[in-house]
Amino acid sequence: MLRTSRRLGSVPKAICYPIFIAIAGLSLSACAGAHGSSAVAAGALDSGFGTGGKVSTDLGSAADRANAVAVQPDGKIVVAGSTQDPAQGDNFAVVRYTPDGKLDNGFGTGGKAITDFGGKSDVAAAVAIQSDGKVVVVGTSHGTTTGDNIAVARYGSDGKPDAGFGTGGQVSTDLGTSADHGNAVAVQSDGKILVAGSTMDATQGDNFVVVRYAPDGKLDSAFGDGGKVSTDFGGKSDVAKSIVVQPDGKIVVAGTSHGTTTGDNIAVARYGSDGKLDAGFGTGGQVSTDLGTAADHGNAVAVQSDGKILVAGSTKDPVQGDNFLVVRYQPDGKPDTGFGANGWVTADFGGKSDVAADVALATDGKIVVVGTSSGTSTGDNIALARFTSEGKPDNGFGSSGLVSTDLGTSADHGNALALQANGEIVVAGTTKDATQGDNFVVLRYGA
Repeated sequence: MLRTSRRLGSVPKAICYPIFIAIAGLSLSACAGAHGSSAVAAGALDSGFGTGGKVSTDLGSAADRANAVAVQPDGKIVVAGSTQDPAQGDNFAVVRYTPDGKLDNGFGTGGKAITDFGGKSDVAAAVAIQSDGKVVVVGTSHGTTTGDNIAVARYGSDGKPDAGFGTGGQVSTDLGTSADHGNAVAVQSDGKILVAGSTMDATQGDNFVVVRYAPDGKLDSAFGDGGKVSTDFGGKSDVAKSIVVQPDGKIVVAGTSHGTTTGDNIAVARYGSDGKLDAGFGTGGQVSTDLGTAADHGNAVAVQSDGKILVAGSTKDPVQGDNFLVVRYQPDGKPDTGFGANGWVTADFGGKSDVAADVALATDGKIVVVGTSSGTSTGDNIALARFTSEGKPDNGFGSSGLVSTDLGTSADHGNALALQANGEIVVAGTTKDATQGDNFVVLRYGA
């Protein structure tokens, strides 16, 4: 099984499974081939990738934004997000790179595939690679005739729409509300596709939603209620951002419950393979975590080989502003007090707001987290942190476990990551070009 992408999003990146998944922020690559130089210092940009360790791609609009990344078994890198069309608005955008950072001309048109779902804004949030090499991309089609719909596209390994999936490779799902959003994807070992996000309830506000599709794109009626399950955490808005499938088939979903009586809380739910909440996890399958601040957010999830669950996101410090956050739970949903300080660890990059977007597990148990440090002296920077398995900063990585990357622009954002088999770290996000506007950016760091 696999995970996704941010949002990546997903299975533990430290374990090799027959299927690959990205995040959504669980963006993940399992069993990826070894590419890149192992001699690159931990946390340093890999000069063997692109130009000085980075690649910036202009898709022809002023708003090209990468939100998810996955690494194929052959080392090729797939990045998903959106590009703006003057007539259609935002469209799904998928780009594939060779292992050394060049556009892969064997994918789509010149390495790029663009998909319009007919909404005013179609934005991809997560990507996963199936075991057969097909690429599954998930997001939201905003402003359709039925409101916001969950959007799923599948491409062949050549980047062409897969005619065997939905209608011409596309599925748009309206759950009967004005706001149905797809934020994360995971592909099961049987080829069924799980999408996590949110759906609007008339009285409860946004709720977690998980939808499962058969391999051909039809809703799987054996899952939840007609292929979908909605979960209310009691907040004014409960939004799932990441999903991972455990080796036993149980499904872990993480996000944020906004506007509870204690502010914004980290929200985690676990479901059985049938879509029912797992009574052996937390309270009736749910865990809501308040760290004592008004804003505790969960953006990415990963599951360790021992079944412990990691959630990455942010927590608000009264002096420092938002900081990176990683929380670890026992397999039953209780806090793992042996991790960090009483079950969680934070990192301050010095920005006014430091927010983690994705998390991955290295084969040695170390925890890699990526996000953005906003409002530094050089603007917004890509932020990367690595922690030991005990939740301590990894002093062998960057500066005391932290790396902040300024690409020379006012807005460099880290949105997703995937680990290669040799441990090197692939980060995808957005950088602002003075003339082109926002571009896709991909960087590779040594492990």
